[in-house]
Amino acid sequence: MSIMTNTLAKTTARDARRLLADHAILIILLLFIVFAAIVSKGRFIQIGNIAVILFQCSVIGVLALGQTFVMLVAGIDLSVTTVAILAAVVMGAGGSEEQQQMNLAGILPFLGLVPSIVVAIVGAALIGLVNGLAVVTFRIPAFISTLAMSLALSGLAMLMTGGSPIHYPNAFFSAFGAAKLLGLPSTVYVFAILALACAFFLTRSHIGIMLYAIGGNPRAAGLAGIPVRTVTVLAYVVCSLLGGIAGFLFLARTGSVAPTSGGGLLLSTIAAVVVGGVSLSGGKGTIQNAVIGTLLLAGLGNLMNILLVSPHLQDAISGLIIVLAIMMNVRLNPAS
Repeated sequence: MSIMTNTLAKTTARDARRLLADHAILIILLLFIVFAAIVSKGRFIQIGNIAVILFQCSVIGVLALGQTFVMLVAGIDLSVTTVAILAAVVMGAGGSEEQQQMNLAGILPFLGLVPSIVVAIVGAALIGLVNGLAVVTFRIPAFISTLAMSLALSGLAMLMTGGSPIHYPNAFFSAFGAAKLLGLPSTVYVFAILALACAFFLTRSHIGIMLYAIGGNPRAAGLAGIPVRTVTVLAYVVCSLLGGIAGFLFLARTGSVAPTSGGGLLLSTIAAVVVGGVSLSGGKGTIQNAVIGTLLLAGLGNLMNILLVSPHLQDAISGLIIVLAIMMNVRLNPAS
């Protein structure tokens, strides 16, 4: 009887630890919300402030969704934010006759609103295809190949605009960014819909299962008949495709874009995914946790703004949190 009792107790404790580990990031987020509400004297949890946080994290959130796909196959995409900015440049410059008249130094022709959006998003997906082929065909490390792509795209954006910002995109973008439903900006709904779609894809589709298998052990996945190279390339295509959509949201949110915009987006994007617990060695992590990581970092930045924390100190605190998250990630996943 005592043996059965001890066994049951050990099983219960093991299940409790597993449950705690699986939902650790959610628990941290909830505890942070309570802490933030207390130290801000309730300002943090006001509906208007919550809407601001969601609005601010919509672009980074979509980029984090794309980065999650690549990191699940043990890769990384350092070009995704540059893809977003280039897409925003194409949409903003190619979809506005007024912008064309203001920016005579650029070479991007007037395409029209819908064609410019289509060209930007399809072009983003093609960039992802090139990234994926560079990694799987030419065996160039993802860090190097996507960094090189980022530099190339930055130069292309400068060439397209002559170095001038896009201040006069089509009025549709500003109208879309200003539109609200139930008090929340439209960009938040785009982020939420994409997050649900990505979560469904990774958990309910055969390709999603393959992505996890490849990240866990690519050699075993290949022996099991999984098309490792094709699925890996697809992960990079999805990442860049989401980068193109993030460019649309960026333009809608800011109403303007410059070739040098988005300098701090890349670190925030990777940090959100890592803080959310997506493994650096691949094969582990969920879209849900990546979203929670995005919300946690956005909430932290918002709280520090409410408390009037110095921007320099904010950077130091954010950097410390990112380092701690990476240390925990590596500790939980020694192979990374």
